[in-house]
Amino acid sequence: MDGKSGADGIVKAKAPDEVDYANYFCAYAELYHQKQMLVDTIRMEQYMQAIMANSKCFKDKVVIDIGAGTGILSIWAARAGASRVYAIEATEMALYARQLIHANGLSKTITVIQGKAEEVDLKEKADIIISEWMGCFLLRESMLDTVIWARDNLLKKGGALYPSHARIVMAAMQDIDRRMDGKRQMNNADKREWATFVAMARKKYLVDMSILTRAYHEELGDYYFKTAMCLNLTPNQIIGEKRVMEWDLHTVTLDDLRKDKIAEFELKMTGNGVMGGLAGWFDVDFKGSKQSPATEGVVLSTSPHVGITHWGQQAFFLHVPTRVMKGDTAKVLMKISRQKKNDRMIDVTLEMNGTLASKPYKMPKTLYHVE
Repeated sequence: MDGKSGADGIVKAKAPDEVDYANYFCAYAELYHQKQMLVDTIRMEQYMQAIMANSKCFKDKVVIDIGAGTGILSIWAARAGASRVYAIEATEMALYARQLIHANGLSKTITVIQGKAEEVDLKEKADIIISEWMGCFLLRESMLDTVIWARDNLLKKGGALYPSHARIVMAAMQDIDRRMDGKRQMNNADKREWATFVAMARKKYLVDMSILTRAYHEELGDYYFKTAMCLNLTPNQIIGEKRVMEWDLHTVTLDDLRKDKIAEFELKMTGNGVMGGLAGWFDVDFKGSKQSPATEGVVLSTSPHVGITHWGQQAFFLHVPTRVMKGDTAKVLMKISRQKKNDRMIDVTLEMNGTLASKPYKMPKTLYHVE
């Protein structure tokens, strides 16, 4: 294995570039951020079950943990019987992972490598790659790119990915808490505050700031009306849902991931109410590969029906909520694109039409940022 081992026992590989570190990696270097994931019991229990219940699959195997963080997945892999585990972590969190692994008596089995997975040169390929790569709405952060690169370059032929499959679910969402009304109120309050400032600046500072009013209003609109919100919804807020996108992680390509992803689907309303928007979440399966199937399949779901996770659900609010009746069907066109200014973040474009509550309904093409 190339790379030098430091006095701290960590193998060093090339670090992320400064821009990517600032835009993405830096938050994962903080224990505070790691704790948000570690206290997510649904996340932790399903990953632990996926690894420990499949100990026959891990026994005497070489395992790579991509984005290892504190190293807890690596620890479970070692306890499941892996012969060697490479815990690859791009940030200084690797120092804490090394301490945790040593404290749990697994330093001989687990090697911590600090650096980007794409820059690591191992002298052997892995039987299994484990990773908790999922961002909000599944694809935010684009970490799946790294996992697929590792699959193509660091995994043995027929090796297994944990998780192995992923899908996005979309749903109609009831406007129970009238959150859109609150957004409008905050938007209007910010506009009034700006107008007061402009008047004061003209009088007190002798500077006319009004030329910036339109740009300021556009920024407010982006924030309040074009940015999806991460919420933990309750089952009674969901009035119709459907799986709309699915991926087999053993076959999807990097080109597939980098292209715009488009889905056309119908949502059938399962109850009466006021639809305030659409909501989306994801599930991942731990099935292993065709050549190395898991002995026990495990599903990690971020559905409102399962409970609260740190991922929550992404809520895409309608500008004007609309009444729906049980049995109504809405046709939806969704496009997921990477943002040009930061390709780790995504934009979601939605269009919707149908006959809702016996009236024609059309939602024009609307762009939402998932940031």
